[in-house]
Amino acid sequence: MSEIYEDDDTWPLVVCQWKDAHAGGDSSWTHTATYKPEEVHVLSSGWVWPKCLEGHLTLVSSTIGEPKDPEVVGDIIHIPWENILAVFSLAMNVPVNWMSEDF
Repeated sequence: MSEIYEDDDTWPLVVCQWKDAHAGGDSSWTHTATYKPEEVHVLSSGWVWPKCLEGHLTLVSSTIGEPKDPEVVGDIIHIPWENILAVFSLAMNVPVNWMSEDF
């Protein structure tokens, strides 16, 4: 999978489906004859922090500042490219006025 960036360098808002690295079992004794490992798929959403960590898609849940160059971010998650199953853009470029009576 390649990097995900938009032409105008605004941090894209996305949903990412990915395979998580996780512990199997329930932290107790596990019988090897009956244990069946399962893959865990996660959905994470956020703004893509371009080129933050090589080999990873970096998402943040919140930003403060200009959309093209935020000054502060919150809840950083680094997802290895090889764990990513799909990425969906949430870009609509339509401002929402939450205070509007029409909403």
